[in-house]
Amino acid sequence: FCEVSFPNLIPMRLAVAPLLLCSAHAYSIAPALVPSRTAVLSHQIHSHVATSASARSIIVMNEREEGIRAGLVTEVPFEVRFSIGNLITVSGLALLSYTLISYLLSNGQADLVQTLGFVYAIPALVGGLALKYAELPPVPLETTSQAEQLRETKGTKIQKKILSDATRYTYGDAHMEEPLKALKLAPRGMGPPELKSLREAVSPTTGGYELGMTFFAPNTPYRVWKDRAPRYGRFFGPNVRAVIRKVNVAERLVELTLITTEEGEDDTPLEVLEDGSVAPVQTAAQEEAAKAAA
Repeated sequence: FCEVSFPNLIPMRLAVAPLLLCSAHAYSIAPALVPSRTAVLSHQIHSHVATSASARSIIVMNEREEGIRAGLVTEVPFEVRFSIGNLITVSGLALLSYTLISYLLSNGQADLVQTLGFVYAIPALVGGLALKYAELPPVPLETTSQAEQLRETKGTKIQKKILSDATRYTYGDAHMEEPLKALKLAPRGMGPPELKSLREAVSPTTGGYELGMTFFAPNTPYRVWKDRAPRYGRFFGPNVRAVIRKVNVAERLVELTLITTEEGEDDTPLEVLEDGSVAPVQTAAQEEAAKAAA
């Protein structure tokens, strides 16, 4: 092997060394000064996901409201106007009684009919009692012949569906439970207001058909009913106007009335005041703004 040296390059090497050190230092601090492409893309992706999640939550909320509202319009082929729980319970009890009596009269000798009677009677009796436990009776309805006639000519599909659903036996869910939850009238972790009675009449001011629903609302303050007022007409509409009033403060009773309107007629939600007068509903934000302006 031979060793070759380049003495003339030593000064140059010494001069270039500081430049290399500066370049390396600049390269090391560059990522701290200029965001990397990966960081930029990551930020854009997170922003897009957050925006998409927000938009998706709004869509889901709107779809839920529209789905429940569509359910209020859907017409069913037939309705059961009697208590299914009573029917099954009585049938099971009658079959069980017949089976026991016939078994005793035959001196303890069971035939095929008695055996089948035992097999079917006991589950029917238990199932009927379970239905009775989950059964909700129809809501009382106050009406007149004029209101019934006007309902057929001017009542909307949603008004008719509310009346039909609330005046029959239901099992599981309470009357108007899903619409009240969709309108956010049920506080978190608590049940929605309970529908206590219905009232239908002819509106004395417009001549429209009005359907009044009285709710027992121990967990929903009256100001919440007022804050949700702008949504009533859109949810239960079209062509209805909402009117709210306090029925009994001590008993926590609130009435929500839906009055039919003609095309182009004002549908601003109204409130019946304590003196009996009627005024547009003011939300909590509007009341605070009015107080601040005064």
